[in-house]
Amino acid sequence: MGPGDGGHPGDQREGPGQAHGLIPRERLTVRLVLLSPADRLLLLNFDDGRSAGWCTVGGGVDEGESLIEAARRELLEETGHAEADFGPVVWRRQHDMLVEDEPRRLVESYFIVRVAHEELSDHGWTDLERRVVKGMRWWSVDEIAVSDEPIYPGGLAGHLRPLLAGDIPTEPRMIGE
Repeated sequence: MGPGDGGHPGDQREGPGQAHGLIPRERLTVRLVLLSPADRLLLLNFDDGRSAGWCTVGGGVDEGESLIEAARRELLEETGHAEADFGPVVWRRQHDMLVEDEPRRLVESYFIVRVAHEELSDHGWTDLERRVVKGMRWWSVDEIAVSDEPIYPGGLAGHLRPLLAGDIPTEPRMIGE
């Protein structure tokens, strides 16, 4: 998750790139549906001065890196978890936005991941993450469903419920906002 890579938490909202008629540059990103033993989802609270809300852990895929390698790196950097049970990519999403004033088309792959405990560390955060991320919190699906705060992707509780019930798709499902 680095500056301008389409991966920092503030990059998870819709942006005005389309309004400027600019052609976005595509950026692969990984997101983690990171679940605790209590089936709570980790979300990051972000505020980059243009947008604020909650989003899943994740970030950009570096050149030469596979999706799973990027997902493992992001998990360690953002949470301190070196060990986790990685499942498949369960969702995909595309959206256009501005990243540091450049139009980008983020192509997101969401892995389902389980960790053994809810302890977290921010020791791997970049300077940008330290400026933008205001906190981390484990949420129940019911807390997500009733929250008035912006949570990305939109409709997260509805997407999450089938996963928690054991309905893991054999092919990733396309999700919206």
